[in-house]
Amino acid sequence: MEGEKIISLDGKITSWREADLAPELLFGHNWIYTTINTFAHKPLHLSLKLRYALDSYHKLFGTRPKIEPEIVAKEVRDLLYFGLYPEGGNTVNLYLIPTGEGACRRVLIHEATTPYDGYGLLSVRPKGIIANYEIPYEKHQTNVSMTAARFADNYAASHNYNTALRANRAGTLISSGDNPLFALRGNTLLTTPLDKGARGSAERELMFRLAELCGVAVVEEELKVEDATTYEEMIVFTPVGLQSIYSLGDMKLGNIYATLLGKHLATLLHE
Repeated sequence: MEGEKIISLDGKITSWREADLAPELLFGHNWIYTTINTFAHKPLHLSLKLRYALDSYHKLFGTRPKIEPEIVAKEVRDLLYFGLYPEGGNTVNLYLIPTGEGACRRVLIHEATTPYDGYGLLSVRPKGIIANYEIPYEKHQTNVSMTAARFADNYAASHNYNTALRANRAGTLISSGDNPLFALRGNTLLTTPLDKGARGSAERELMFRLAELCGVAVVEEELKVEDATTYEEMIVFTPVGLQSIYSLGDMKLGNIYATLLGKHLATLLHE
């Protein structure tokens, strides 16, 4: 495996070339995924991540794999150790792939090395544009949602923007790719309710917890595209922390509350 990118397949460290994994399972099949943030090779909030991933798997595929957080944590550590990844921040994607008759294959792949010690306030503030699109089974992180998010970001890049904020056909702002979106009006953070199209996720829960730590009010209120000019800041909670949107179209946005929230991110690292 020397010189090859390694993966963890059902708990076994292997390479793509040696993996007992048919390519069509990843490229022509349905699956659930979640992005796990790590620090010092330790997965962060793994139980919360797994709860959402396994709930989605059960709702979409009818079974619930017996996957314990302790087992996945060891597999993540092994992947990062044997892959010779630095002991700072890394993200790892976990893919849960159904193979028929209730069977599930578990794949861990290193996604990125980050400059953050756990969670951080991302240094790059992207220029955003609204992209109106629907995705099937929007309440779940799937191969379709991942592909749609990448397609939308490529669309944004083709128009000289950095990221796409998803709006649905009802004109409601939902997310930035697969990550929850929050908007500031006055001294209150707003986010679209689950019954209006938003997706429950570990990141969404962590943002509510972070706001609680800072004493910032969060209200579930539909973020309408027609009200976009009334928002003073727009903030995304990504798997590695907060990303403050620099502008939406030609409208520049602030960064004060994102900075305030960012000062408490270290607390999440130890919870």
